[in-house]
Amino acid sequence: MHCVEYKFRKAVKDMVPLDSRVLLAISGGPDSVVLLHLFKKISLENLNIKLAIAHLNHLSRGEDSNKDAVFVVELGKKIKLDTFVEAIDVSLLKKNTNTSFQESARLIRYDFLRRSFREWKGDLIALGHNADDQAETVLINLLRGSGLLGLTGIRAQRDIFIRPLHGCFRSEIDDYISVHNLKFCSDKTNFESKYLRNKVRLELIPFLELYNPKIKSALTVASAILTDDEDYLANQVEGKLIEVDFRCGESNSTSLDIKLLILQHPAMQKRLVRHAIFIAKGNLRSISNRHVLEVLRLVKWNFGSKEIHLPGDLVAFFIGGKLTFSNNAYGKRIVRKIASAVTLFTEINVPGFTDIGFRGLGFNVSLLSNENFREFSSSPNIAYFDYHKTGPSLKVRFFRPGDRFIPLGMKGRKKIKSFFIDEKIAYNERKLIPFITTQSDSIIWIYEKRIGNNYRVTDKTSKIIRVEGIMKHTYKE
Repeated sequence: MHCVEYKFRKAVKDMVPLDSRVLLAISGGPDSVVLLHLFKKISLENLNIKLAIAHLNHLSRGEDSNKDAVFVVELGKKIKLDTFVEAIDVSLLKKNTNTSFQESARLIRYDFLRRSFREWKGDLIALGHNADDQAETVLINLLRGSGLLGLTGIRAQRDIFIRPLHGCFRSEIDDYISVHNLKFCSDKTNFESKYLRNKVRLELIPFLELYNPKIKSALTVASAILTDDEDYLANQVEGKLIEVDFRCGESNSTSLDIKLLILQHPAMQKRLVRHAIFIAKGNLRSISNRHVLEVLRLVKWNFGSKEIHLPGDLVAFFIGGKLTFSNNAYGKRIVRKIASAVTLFTEINVPGFTDIGFRGLGFNVSLLSNENFREFSSSPNIAYFDYHKTGPSLKVRFFRPGDRFIPLGMKGRKKIKSFFIDEKIAYNERKLIPFITTQSDSIIWIYEKRIGNNYRVTDKTSKIIRVEGIMKHTYKE
């Protein structure tokens, strides 16, 4: 028995139950032709496996694309299988998206396969990806800086999609074709170096084989090891959701408790954030590790009222001790609702720590003599003032119409509203930014944005008041 048939039979035994209806994605290329040949062979061995063929013509290679479609239709007629064929101009549809041609083609192809699958009432969809495809995908994802999930590459089975040739290398498939004298279609674009996958296949892998002749095998083995690790960690997320008070709300919004989230291991923090995004957005398309890290930086370091806009009109914002993900319109409604309820006006302990009772934020105040003072911090959540100008009593409140102050570096008074506009601070953030004021309600600091010029430390200052905004759960007596 040829090694390809042996590996195929072993995979099918694990993937395909008896009496299954399997839709075969057939492009006409060597991999899919071997897939069809082997499935037809085992379907005749009393396994009661029902087969059908599906082929999408991308209309991307002119007459060659049409020839491939005709070839597949003739194959279906010859072996008497139901054949689903559709022609879609991927290039034309791509103009309305921001994705590459390859990504657009992939999405359109999978949509076609699902539609054909439903129409035929199938149980599984079989694809012709092989071990070379797996090695190439792992390398591509590594080049793109992918995390653990990306380094698992292409799964042998995911939901209704199966890949029985997943363990077969391209050289083995070519030999199987030669032994059985199978006819197939050739795609000339597979040899065009303008595509990243082709560059990896034609240039990078041959170069790496100079260092390790079995590099493709090494990559597939590594991906199998990483797949086990990924599956284990992914399964841990479900149990951790309770620990971080994960909740789903209106319009698919999701939320996590900030205090509980930061107690988790960094690896689990990222997974929990990705899960929350997935539930709120419906998918993780266009969500990269960079987006997840930006969200976690918001949680850990940005104590002001900030938000992050993510792909797919999704917004992440930190409010009421919760990290919330929602579509942009719903998020704005939440922020406006909370902002309208803010009437905070709290005395601040000087010196000492004061929990202001809003979004987990507190202020720690200390007094320093000019002689003992060494260096200003550049952190946006720390500010320094002349104690004799501020006086011994400070308060915290929020924006009120008509508020004015003199920003650091200016001489004239400026409307806070104009200051916000100049600083490009979103409207729905403005009522959530604390102001530190004197006892007489003069604004000395718009938190994390700008201090008042009249209260700055100068060379004549003898006593300094240092104010630091911190999250109350990180404060230590």
